[in-house]
Amino acid sequence: VVQELLKDSLDKAYGKQVLTWNGEASAISQDAMHDAIWSQKQSILDDWDEEFDGGKMKKSKKFKRERRRNYNVFQKLQSRRNFWAVTHPAKVASLSYRL
Repeated sequence: VVQELLKDSLDKAYGKQVLTWNGEASAISQDAMHDAIWSQKQSILDDWDEEFDGGKMKKSKKFKRERRRNYNVFQKLQSRRNFWAVTHPAKVASLSYRL
């Protein structure tokens, strides 16, 4: 089925062979055949050509998944423990909104 479709579509402008009054191929059909042959010659590309045609690509820094912290996590944990250890229990209710 595919071969039948390709046979009627590759080199003919009208799908089927349409002849002039003199029995020759029409100018449009000749142009279509010429264009089909030319495009087959010009369409030979490979991965190297596409990569080469892409030109130079500037390297961009890849960001790490984790955000870098400006502080030591263990130090912050210890600071919180120290803060709560010296804070009076009565002040806990008033200070809870700050943290």
